[in-house]
Amino acid sequence: MGIVFRQSAKSTIVVAMGALLGALIIWLSTAYNTKQQLGFTRNLVNYALTVSQLLLLGLHSTLVVFIHKYADNERKRKLLISLAVFIPTLVAAVFTVGYAFCKTWILKHFQPADIPFMERYFMWLPVFTLLFVYMLVFEQYLGSQMKVAVSAFMREVVLRVANIILLLLFGFGYVDFDVLVVGTVLIYMLPVTLFLILSFRIKEFGFSFDLKSFSREEYKEIVHFSWYHFLLSISFLMMSYMDALTLPFYDHSGFSSLAVYGVAVFLISFMQLPSKALVPASFTVLAKAFNDNDMDKARDIFVRASINIFIPSVAMALILICNLDNAVAVIKNGYGEIVPIFLILFIGRLFDLATGMNDQVLSIAKYYKFNFYLSLILIVFLFLMIRFLVPQYGIYGAAWSTTITLVFFNIAKFLFVWKKLAMQPFSSKTILVLIAAIPALAAGYFFPHFFDQGHHVYIRSFMDAALRSLIVVIVYALMLLWLKPSNDLQEYIATIRKDKRLF
Repeated sequence: MGIVFRQSAKSTIVVAMGALLGALIIWLSTAYNTKQQLGFTRNLVNYALTVSQLLLLGLHSTLVVFIHKYADNERKRKLLISLAVFIPTLVAAVFTVGYAFCKTWILKHFQPADIPFMERYFMWLPVFTLLFVYMLVFEQYLGSQMKVAVSAFMREVVLRVANIILLLLFGFGYVDFDVLVVGTVLIYMLPVTLFLILSFRIKEFGFSFDLKSFSREEYKEIVHFSWYHFLLSISFLMMSYMDALTLPFYDHSGFSSLAVYGVAVFLISFMQLPSKALVPASFTVLAKAFNDNDMDKARDIFVRASINIFIPSVAMALILICNLDNAVAVIKNGYGEIVPIFLILFIGRLFDLATGMNDQVLSIAKYYKFNFYLSLILIVFLFLMIRFLVPQYGIYGAAWSTTITLVFFNIAKFLFVWKKLAMQPFSSKTILVLIAAIPALAAGYFFPHFFDQGHHVYIRSFMDAALRSLIVVIVYALMLLWLKPSNDLQEYIATIRKDKRLF
């Protein structure tokens, strides 16, 4: 786990920078956009991400796993890369035709006040979707080559800096909303171009159209693996985004409600920052262990990665909970509902993070079909809950629907992986992490407000958040050093002391 931990340390810094930039984007978006405008742009992003997963057909997951299988065969490796890039491109062309043909039917599902937004920018969705496809494929390839930190920097920092510049131009009146929307789509050309350049710098990267490089049996294996991972990725995505995707349909406030809900979801996404940094590098090593049939090593990686993900995830959760009032004070503009929505979503997200890398294990083990069938059942359950609760309770109904489904989903995965693979993420060390969190939460939550938000609200809120977060981190870190729940963390700290550098 040494290289994994060092790669993850690099990625953590990059992802944290991206999170701060993302927070700035949210603040600028709420300051310069109406709720309806913000809700529309979030809706456009959500649908582009969802449709891109459909167009990928699971080939990006196949690329990550099979690239190691063909590491010593240049023709097969390059053909695999070509299939992952060009098949989704062809499917995207077919999708665009069908999407344009169904325009009238699609538009009638939105609230009357929101239809003009959808109609005006209707054909930008296929463009946005294709850019997402290319970004995901090349990022997955770079991750398989242990270039996690570099690709994360391009996506988390470069892309968001470009987005901030665009929002500032809009906020100061240099561009109108049309340019903001189109620019939000086209700036994704930047990470796609950079990812492609980085990929070509890797000697093993390239394209091949020699279709005879794979045997019939190999094609069957690739199709079989891709198909189930396609279904799996779609099911996971629908579970993650169905609330946001359907909210404009069933909530009478449409995009305006989605704006508030989207801010709460963004705050929840901070809890996933540690897993975004740790999982890609761990997944590569875990996939290799499964490919080598080294189950002892796979179990060791799974257990260690689970606790290493849980520790910083809890830290992030503590910081967020203790600073919700500061977030509301900074955003203002009628976004007070984000606090209860956040707390509802928090329950499901913490449970999801606590159960470790069950999704990754099932995706590379022979039991990955289970994930699909389970998620398929729960998608129907989630949709029925949303259809029933959202018209009555609005965004609160969407939040509870998502949380309840997420808890059931993770309980089922946990029990299945434990039974079939003898892997489970919980141990006495998990309890030690929770014990360490209690005094940190108390210290941060009950720490007095030294800064009055009545005047200079931004400066005072940021000062309070910085001080409160520092208190949380110090108390939590001291408790972790005392309780020692992670051997990898202890070894990493020892390495820092010895080498005087982070990685």
